[in-house]
Amino acid sequence: MLWAADGEMMRAAYTLRPDDDDWGQAHTLIREVMDDDQRERLVRNVVGHVSNGVREPVLSRVFEYWRNIDPEIGQQIEKGVRANLNQ
Repeated sequence: MLWAADGEMMRAAYTLRPDDDDWGQAHTLIREVMDDDQRERLVRNVVGHVSNGVREPVLSRVFEYWRNIDPEIGQQIEKGVRANLNQ
Protein backbone atom coordinates (compact mmCIF):
# COMPACT_ATOMS: atom_id res chain seq x y z
CA MET A 1 0.00 0.00 0.00
CA LEU A 2 1.28 3.44 -0.85
CA TRP A 3 0.65 6.52 1.21
CA ALA A 4 0.45 9.89 -0.45
CA ALA A 5 0.90 13.26 1.21
CA ASP A 6 0.51 16.70 -0.19
CA GLY A 7 2.84 19.19 1.47
CA GLU A 8 5.62 19.02 3.97
CA MET A 9 5.46 16.37 6.74
CA MET A 10 6.90 16.93 10.17
CA ARG A 11 6.98 15.32 13.59
CA ALA A 12 5.89 17.50 16.48
CA ALA A 13 4.40 17.15 19.90
CA TYR A 14 0.67 17.66 20.23
CA THR A 15 -0.21 21.26 21.00
CA LEU A 16 -2.64 21.46 23.89
CA ARG A 17 -5.83 23.42 23.48
CA PRO A 18 -7.23 25.51 26.35
CA ASP A 19 -9.91 22.88 27.05
CA ASP A 20 -7.47 19.94 27.14
CA ASP A 21 -7.55 19.11 30.83
CA ASP A 22 -8.82 16.37 33.10
CA TRP A 23 -12.08 18.07 34.04
CA GLY A 24 -13.40 20.21 31.19
CA GLN A 25 -15.22 17.58 29.16
CA ALA A 26 -16.93 16.10 32.21
CA HIS A 27 -17.94 19.59 33.36
CA THR A 28 -19.39 20.35 29.92
CA LEU A 29 -21.35 17.09 30.00
CA ILE A 30 -22.82 17.91 33.40
CA ARG A 31 -23.60 21.58 32.74
CA GLU A 32 -24.39 21.75 29.03
CA VAL A 33 -25.70 18.30 28.12
CA MET A 34 -27.44 16.96 31.24
CA ASP A 35 -30.67 18.48 32.50
CA ASP A 36 -31.55 18.95 36.17
CA ASP A 37 -33.16 15.51 36.49
CA GLN A 38 -30.12 13.80 34.97
CA ARG A 39 -27.77 15.69 37.31
CA GLU A 40 -29.93 14.66 40.26
CA ARG A 41 -29.78 11.00 39.20
CA LEU A 42 -26.00 11.26 38.73
CA VAL A 43 -25.58 12.61 42.26
CA ARG A 44 -27.90 9.95 43.69
CA ASN A 45 -26.01 7.15 41.90
CA VAL A 46 -22.57 8.37 42.99
CA VAL A 47 -23.76 8.90 46.58
CA GLY A 48 -25.23 5.40 46.67
CA HIS A 49 -22.08 3.73 45.39
CA VAL A 50 -19.62 5.77 47.44
CA SER A 51 -21.68 5.26 50.60
CA ASN A 52 -21.33 1.51 50.16
CA GLY A 53 -17.98 0.85 51.80
CA VAL A 54 -15.65 3.57 50.51
CA ARG A 55 -13.46 4.85 53.36
CA GLU A 56 -10.67 7.35 53.88
CA PRO A 57 -8.32 8.24 52.25
CA VAL A 58 -10.21 7.30 49.08
CA LEU A 59 -13.35 9.09 50.28
CA SER A 60 -11.63 12.48 50.37
CA ARG A 61 -10.22 11.90 46.91
CA VAL A 62 -13.68 11.08 45.56
CA PHE A 63 -15.02 14.39 46.86
CA GLU A 64 -12.03 16.28 45.45
CA TYR A 65 -12.45 14.58 42.08
CA TRP A 66 -16.10 15.57 41.77
CA ARG A 67 -15.45 19.14 43.03
CA ASN A 68 -12.81 19.48 40.29
CA ILE A 69 -15.40 18.49 37.70
CA ASP A 70 -18.14 20.71 39.12
CA PRO A 71 -18.07 22.39 42.55
CA GLU A 72 -21.85 22.22 43.02
CA ILE A 73 -22.12 18.54 42.08
CA GLY A 74 -19.09 17.75 44.25
CA GLN A 75 -20.69 19.50 47.21
CA GLN A 76 -23.97 17.63 46.72
CA ILE A 77 -22.14 14.30 46.53
CA GLU A 78 -20.12 15.00 49.67
CA LYS A 79 -23.19 16.17 51.57
CA GLY A 80 -25.14 13.05 50.56
CA VAL A 81 -22.35 10.62 51.39
CA ARG A 82 -21.63 12.22 54.77
CA ALA A 83 -25.34 12.13 55.63
CA ASN A 84 -25.45 8.40 54.76
CA LEU A 85 -22.33 7.65 56.78
CA ASN A 86 -23.68 9.46 59.83
CA GLN A 87 -26.84 7.34 59.93
